Amino acid sequence: MSTLADLQARFINVLQQGPSAFPEGMFAGDRDRTLLGLKAHANTISHARLVALEQSFPRTLARLGGATFNRLSRDFIERPEVMSRSLRLLGECFADFLQAEPVDPASLDLARIEWAWLESYHAADLPALGLCDLAGLDEAGLLDLPVVLHPAVRMVRLTAPLAEQLPELPCDVQIVLISRPDALVLLHGMTSQRGEILAQIEKSAHMRNFIDSAIEIVGEAAALPHVLSLIEAGALASPHG
Repeated sequence: MSTLADLQARFINVLQQGPSAFPEGMFAGDRDRTLLGLKAHANTISHARLVALEQSFPRTLARLGGATFNRLSRDFIERPEVMSRSLRLLGECFADFLQAEPVDPASLDLARIEWAWLESYHAADLPALGLCDLAGLDEAGLLDLPVVLHPAVRMVRLTAPLAEQLPELPCDVQIVLISRPDALVLLHGMTSQRGEILAQIEKSAHMRNFIDSAIEIVGEAAALPHVLSLIEAGALASPHG
């Protein structure tokens, strides 16, 4: 006798592979009518997945156009490794998939930014370190403050001029920083130097180490504005919340 897991696996296989995978005796009743019902259900699922992809990448959709985006989306969701994903994770690696298609580099950057936005939105919650948290500290307390990269932070290095679908960012940015200091996910434009400074936070146990790294990268005079800007963007957090 088949186990529940076996039945579920066969049912999912039929939904994914279509009528050719339909096993004899799986359902009671007329085979043709059962297949008709399964086709309707599979079409509903396919439509829901296409809509989910559109909602995950609305700016990429606007840039590529509906017809092109729909064609690429249909090819993407038919990939075996994508079929088993939940709707929330459906768009993972969509930008990598687009890279193998005739898609311009700015569109690829845009897709990466939109997926990073979603990753940031779903990331673990942790209060971002703010300038107000530093105001009451003396020099020793500030330098000894433990710091980590905020779990919602993502960085996307651009490979092409910024897509016009991101009008809120200056056109000369080199890296897009995605942060979620409070409830809202925010986009920030950064230079490569600032991105290099932020990357050092994973090697820094305390604010002292982070500031020293910034000084090594851009010099003492320029380090403070970069550090303050990253704090204001919500890129840092205290490991203790």
